[in-house]
Amino acid sequence: MKLLVTVDEIENNKAALLLRGPKGERPLGVFPLENLPAGTTVGDILSLSFEKEDEETTAARKRIHTLHQTLKNQ
Repeated sequence: MKLLVTVDEIENNKAALLLRGPKGERPLGVFPLENLPAGTTVGDILSLSFEKEDEETTAARKRIHTLHQTLKNQ
């Protein structure tokens, strides 16, 4: 499934994005313009893709487990 967003406005090098859906658009968030494709302007439609990051997930789970253990032992 491809997710599409609309660049709603750009201010102070940040872009407000709207998530497009079958029932209309809704706010997604504000993102640094430098993280979007070069030349992005108001009204542009961008696509989002997601990839599972197994190494990052494993590292995060280890950090959380360690934190939980530390809190239990206090």
